[in-house]
Amino acid sequence: MISIDDRWFAAEGKEDGFPILIRGRGHLKDLVGTKSHPHILRITWDYVPDENSGMPSRDLIASMASFEEAIFGALEKDNLCIFYKIYLHNGIKEWSGYCSEIEVLQEQINKALFGHEQYPIQMAIENDPEWKDYTNLLKNTGQSVD
Repeated sequence: MISIDDRWFAAEGKEDGFPILIRGRGHLKDLVGTKSHPHILRITWDYVPDENSGMPSRDLIASMASFEEAIFGALEKDNLCIFYKIYLHNGIKEWSGYCSEIEVLQEQINKALFGHEQYPIQMAIENDPEWKDYTNLLKNTGQSVD
């Protein structure tokens, strides 16, 4: 059974004059390369950014939080996915998680979002059996990879 440490770190940066905000789980190192979760699910939400800050509006932040709560609850409940990164920068918010049974994802996402507003999201699946994206996240944000 997989046990997920739910502590998150925050990292900030700047690109093109706009802030980059990253939340990540730095305590999943024992799971790196877990054979049952070789796929990355990337859920991307494109939004119209504030022209000064690049950030979403307050209303949009609330919608994104509602979406995130529903998705995390449904997909992490039975370890279908292990979310490890949330990225926000100038019109893009992206949630990334390592997943096991990709055939089940769409059904679980539809169940989780039933009754919600329609969200402007796109989903993509990538293969990363060695969890390179996760270890790069740790390295690039100054987290220890030991």
